[in-house]
Amino acid sequence: MTPLRTIKVAGLATFGLAAATTVMAEPLVIYTPQAEDRTAEIEKLAEAELGIELEFVNMGGGAVYDRVLAERNNPQADVIFGLIDFLTAGLKREGLLEPYTLEALDGLPDMYKDPDGYFYGYRQTPITVSYNADLLSEDEAPKAWEDLANPEWEGKFMIGALTWQTTRAILAGLFTRQIDENGEMTDAGWDWFADFYNNAVIYEDGMNRAEMMASGKNVISLNHFLGVQRDAEDGGYNYVYVNTTGGTPIVVERNAILKGTDQMDEALAFLEFIQSVDFQVWNAETFGVIPVHPDAIAQSPDDVRSNATLLDPQPIDWDLMAEKLDGWLERIQLDLL
Repeated sequence: MTPLRTIKVAGLATFGLAAATTVMAEPLVIYTPQAEDRTAEIEKLAEAELGIELEFVNMGGGAVYDRVLAERNNPQADVIFGLIDFLTAGLKREGLLEPYTLEALDGLPDMYKDPDGYFYGYRQTPITVSYNADLLSEDEAPKAWEDLANPEWEGKFMIGALTWQTTRAILAGLFTRQIDENGEMTDAGWDWFADFYNNAVIYEDGMNRAEMMASGKNVISLNHFLGVQRDAEDGGYNYVYVNTTGGTPIVVERNAILKGTDQMDEALAFLEFIQSVDFQVWNAETFGVIPVHPDAIAQSPDDVRSNATLLDPQPIDWDLMAEKLDGWLERIQLDLL
């Protein structure tokens, strides 16, 4: 295995880095599924602190995965930023990542570290069931993900494209509920998925999820934690998260270095910055996201600390999902959509 690389970036604790004094002729190219408005803020902060030029390329998580595979023999990016568990594990399995380590990883729980050193988490995101509390009562709302296949929810919730990493995280949680002891999908499980997709509204360009939730065309939202909050704010309605029976999928956005990069030192400097407790606290204060480092959680705003324990996590075998998910998604695409 390639030896782990490490770098110490002076002054990180105070965002006073001086790792480079001149801007590089070529930017550090970063593929990310993170929201473009957020990466614009992160880019501005990181460039000022690191003194290196960054180029974020934003696309869906599945699209990041597919693009890196397609560029296997001619890599175009240096870093993966904020890709969820099983997609990052899939790139590792394909031999497309470079192992590394950082001083900023000290104190990070093992559950957020790849045991072979190929990727590390920096934030966690519950993938939730919520409802419009102005139109639906707690008694009326679904109690478990499984309930969404019941006839009363036909046309009442929306799910995104299969390439979206939030959709893939939702489906990973749903597949986990329908597999047998050998990790295989059951016939009853596929029947359940047929009913689920019969009920679901598939998101298409031009749809406005916030308006649909506010109007009652949908009353159930399947979305990541902060996406629910943004839609409710945009639509002007109240929402409630469901602490679902069997738990809520908690995905961890991971960071990795792509094999073939010719900017290893710059990649390490960027990731040292991103993995730092100080950046995770800034991220929590600025965007309300939930960090993974215990020290960052402890220093985050009260609401973020509360959100870190609001929902019971659903156990998911992400390595199994990395192995099986593409085939299961293909069956959904061919048979259910």
